[in-house]
Amino acid sequence: MPLHYIVLIICLLLLVFLCRKEWMRANRKRLTARLLASLLAVVSLAYLILPIGKGRPVTPAKTVLQPTDTPNGIAAIYWPRQINAGSALQVQGLFNNKENHPVKLLLSGFNERLDSATIPAQQQQSFIFNTRPKHAGRALYSLTAVAKDTIEKETIPLEVLPVKPLKVLLLAAAPDFEHKFLAGWLSQNGYMVAARTAISKNKYSYTYLDTTRFPLEQLTPALLDAFDVLVADAAALAALNARELAAIRTQVADKGLGLLVKTDSGAARNFYNQPFPLTALADKSERPVTLQLAGTNAMLRMEAPVYITSTPGTQALVTDAQQHILAGSSLYGSGKLVNTTLHNTYSWLLAGNRESYQNLWLLLLQKAARTRPQTAQWFIGTALPRVRMPVTLRLETSTPQPMATVNGARLSLAQDAVLPFQWQGTYWPTQAGWQEAVAATGDTCHWYAFDENAWQPIAAREQQRQGSITATGADTATLPKIYVVIVLLLALTFLWVEEKMV
Repeated sequence: MPLHYIVLIICLLLLVFLCRKEWMRANRKRLTARLLASLLAVVSLAYLILPIGKGRPVTPAKTVLQPTDTPNGIAAIYWPRQINAGSALQVQGLFNNKENHPVKLLLSGFNERLDSATIPAQQQQSFIFNTRPKHAGRALYSLTAVAKDTIEKETIPLEVLPVKPLKVLLLAAAPDFEHKFLAGWLSQNGYMVAARTAISKNKYSYTYLDTTRFPLEQLTPALLDAFDVLVADAAALAALNARELAAIRTQVADKGLGLLVKTDSGAARNFYNQPFPLTALADKSERPVTLQLAGTNAMLRMEAPVYITSTPGTQALVTDAQQHILAGSSLYGSGKLVNTTLHNTYSWLLAGNRESYQNLWLLLLQKAARTRPQTAQWFIGTALPRVRMPVTLRLETSTPQPMATVNGARLSLAQDAVLPFQWQGTYWPTQAGWQEAVAATGDTCHWYAFDENAWQPIAAREQQRQGSITATGADTATLPKIYVVIVLLLALTFLWVEEKMV
């Protein structure tokens, strides 16, 4: 029961007791005054205990939205603070150009210009920059606005995390180059690979790369549980018996196994391709197709391309220049489904274009991969942390009473009242630069604190937004507690003195 209910019940019982006590006295003199004093004493006591009387509105408040003037410069910004190795970095934002001439925005890193955009004079315009970092670990990029002189220069901190090699199971309905080259590329990049390829009815060839041999004749729950991703063509899945298909479906829905399907227009509908309806073009001729994936473009010659129709809950991963979808993902219970209609990506490797091949398969595998549980996970609740300003840090962990430090100093954590696995603390960075939060389990998070002069247009805009809503006509009557204490003492004194009077 909430505390205020308990206090009200106790005060009500106390009032009944005091009033009954005065009513039952033989002396009936000043009865009304005694009852009133009892009431004032109990009400004053309740007022002092409960959080009431702190700014009661006497007249309705009117909210007035004051117009804001967007400052000149970068008015909004977003980029992921961490990405996996091989993934693209996308920086997007809004620039307000109040200059009488165009402003050029430059994204730079490692003394190299990576991307740029021009904002016309006297216009507010959004921008998106894309680049694919080649480094590992933490680095600082820069975002610069230049007109005749440098208008603004900001830091873009980024941490590139190493990709943890996955355990991949490959199923193929027949030997083909796509299957062969994928297995080889996975092995070269440290992935554990087991492959089963049908060579005739009920006969298979087995391949084991970076792993010992084990039975692959039957796909059992125990076997599937050992893998992070199952990559299969639609024909291989259609050839499975009911028990094997049910095991895969259960592993995806309940255990989070990733399922990546190389589908085609002739595939029978099942749970793994239900979210991905297909459309085939009437023109079956071979043509070059420009693929857009993770912020980069790559040319691939395709014959009779088949496209995935966009549906609610489906995320497009790879599209062509006309925004036709050639690879997409969807959630399925605890796991993820990825479907692609690309069947000749090995031609990139034959042409020496390893970068496009790697970009595609890293994207598809990472989107599909099983998410392994973590003992603890950090989240930074402040969008642009600054020195000498409070920064909210949230730790999600199943550990009871977790302990953590930031830059070696202990971080006090408070448990969330609704979500018991969430703990929150506040830290005030004293120096700009990378900060390190470490949980007692060893889980570490690196985050960046900006100088107090960084991102000034955004800070100014936020201050304007907070000050743009004003309350008018809201007179508040606050009764100081000292007055309540005086009333309580007077009431109790009167009751005590009156009882002593003859």
